Amino acid sequence: MIAVITTLPAQAMSRHVAISAGSFFAAAVRCEEQHLITSGQVEDLLRALDPYLSKSDKANMAAGHARGAKDLQVFVAAEKKWVSFTADATSCYRVQGVLDDYRAQLGE
Repeated sequence: MIAVITTLPAQAMSRHVAISAGSFFAAAVRCEEQHLITSGQVEDLLRALDPYLSKSDKANMAAGHARGAKDLQVFVAAEKKWVSFTADATSCYRVQGVLDDYRAQLGE
């Protein structure tokens, strides 16, 4: 299960939450590549989120994204551990739900 806090913070996210978010977006890209969710939405959403992210958020998200993409894992912040991610219909359906939550919070 993917655990990502979907609120837009007024200040920097914790390191673990930002790493988790980055690894989640890496998983979402994998779902896009497998044509299990609509392509291009991850890039659009990251661009929309950018104004709300601190410099440390961006750095930690980049680190989480890099490791998530390399190891095919997501970081579960609540458990402070990395878990395997398989881009399949069920997992990507959950990923789409989180992307939709982010989009709703941004008013898109």
